[in-house]
Amino acid sequence: MPAWRDSPYVCTLSDNERHLGHILKEDDWVAFDATHPGETGIGIRHLGAFPSVASAKDAVERSVAIYRPARASRANAAGTSIQ
Repeated sequence: MPAWRDSPYVCTLSDNERHLGHILKEDDWVAFDATHPGETGIGIRHLGAFPSVASAKDAVERSVAIYRPARASRANAAGTSIQ
């Protein structure tokens, strides 16, 4: 089951076998999908900049196509595992 591992400036999403994506804190949170190539076919896919850690994590999860049931609140923003 994929899970987020968080620090104040970097959050990574991985399962037992692979790195799926990550977000980095700059002025905003910048998100990357490590399962798809970038626009040039090299590297990883840049997903954009987001104002919050929760929105950046959502972008990564949507891009790597992780199923996550709808929730009223974003409990995962604190770094709990994805369900």
